[in-house]
Amino acid sequence: MKKIKWLPIFLLSFFFIACGNKEKVEEVKKDTLVYAQISEGKTLDPQDTTEQYSQRIVTLIYSRLAEINEETGEIEPRLAESWERPNANEIIFKLRKDVKFNNGYDFTAEDVKFTIERAQSLPKVAHLYKPITEITIIDPYTISFKTEEPFAPLLNHLTHKTSSILSKKYFEENKEKYFENPVGTGPYIFKEWKIGDRITLESNPTYFGGEAPIKNVVFRSIPEEGNKVIGLQTGEIDIVGDVEAISRQTILEDKNLGLVETSGISTIYLGMNTERKFFANKELRKAVIMAINRDDIINSLLMGVAKKANSFLAPNVFGYSENSKVYEFNPEEAKKIIEEKGMTGTKLKIAVSNSQLRSQMAEIVQAQLKEIGLDVTIEILEWGAFLSATSKGDVDMFILGWGPSTYDGDYGLYPNFHSSQKGGEGNRSQYANKYLDSLLEEGRKEIDTEKRREIYIKATDFINEEAIVLPIYYTNVSAGYNKALKNVKAEAYPMINNYTY
Repeated sequence: MKKIKWLPIFLLSFFFIACGNKEKVEEVKKDTLVYAQISEGKTLDPQDTTEQYSQRIVTLIYSRLAEINEETGEIEPRLAESWERPNANEIIFKLRKDVKFNNGYDFTAEDVKFTIERAQSLPKVAHLYKPITEITIIDPYTISFKTEEPFAPLLNHLTHKTSSILSKKYFEENKEKYFENPVGTGPYIFKEWKIGDRITLESNPTYFGGEAPIKNVVFRSIPEEGNKVIGLQTGEIDIVGDVEAISRQTILEDKNLGLVETSGISTIYLGMNTERKFFANKELRKAVIMAINRDDIINSLLMGVAKKANSFLAPNVFGYSENSKVYEFNPEEAKKIIEEKGMTGTKLKIAVSNSQLRSQMAEIVQAQLKEIGLDVTIEILEWGAFLSATSKGDVDMFILGWGPSTYDGDYGLYPNFHSSQKGGEGNRSQYANKYLDSLLEEGRKEIDTEKRREIYIKATDFINEEAIVLPIYYTNVSAGYNKALKNVKAEAYPMINNYTY
């Protein structure tokens, strides 16, 4: 009887002990953040890519002279503590003296000069820095950039992720092996890359901005939207970047999850290879554009939360005009053009990356083009293969997004439409036109802000009139996250070093 009498007390005591242990477990802060995106990226060489998935990691490993604040669009100091423009052709940077690379090497103007000169020599990003004709080291912590002619977006270009500063000394010691174990001055240090799965970073204890509160960051490659959200709900994932509309409500209805979103700078568009026989004809490009009902895409796949695009430049980018117009949906006229040109039954292929959303978009485009007599097949490619095929012009059509992280019309239009960018990472439409080239070149030189804005509006209107691409919608920057995580913001390039548990 005594044993039975004491049993409830024993169980009650055990319950309180267990609860106490549970409280202690919950008090222990996580030291690892898992960030899920479609791809883990292509490379850790900041001058070898302009795609977002790699650049999100580059942003954390390296630092730049200055950075654009995604909330305000303002340019803020980073490795440079200040700058001045003594004339239209020069900018002088004063560098911080308290910065070291994560291997202990000092950061000086030599590293800046080396990095930008290297960028000027690499085809994927050279166009951003070619206008710089002279780089002068005034002293170890002062550097001057000069251009032969005025180059209005120079400061914006030097905030681009491809201007992430490398260590000259470490590069000379390691050459191209530098990026197998990269050295930077950013808030995180590269730790491990499991190809096709994840990249792991750890906090940099010598970061000039102070060590990040979260010790480890893991970028996971999860193409399937459903799997990302399930991982978020189970706690396997802490943040999901680029939340698709289909997942938005699921996240909002989960009391343990949060959603941050804001208007972005990226445009999702349908590109057409103008070197292919069919798309070399402007009227046929126009027919394709008029056959596509963008409202169907926005309402059915995006739940109506995206804004239909009227320009290749998004509203937050310098040079955008709300008065620009694309050819509107007119399937009857589109079919008439196809028939008059004798192109009924033409077989075409549209390429997309391994994104569920873009595959679904391609299916809608396929069905709508069938209505005007075109036979379209869909090719789904892995992200790296997709970028390679589109840059080389190996596809007829493609769906892609472009967001000028400089917030300037030059980086929005020049890489995508200037003839010199054909065959590289930019001009995937393989388009060449002397008039458009002249506008884009003029926009780089014009210092007067309003005159420069008008140049980009003219260029945008010409791109629309020539039916080179079909801007479909403007993206929102979004992230779904576990509410245990604090200070999360809607950022295309998340500054995870500011987040805490």
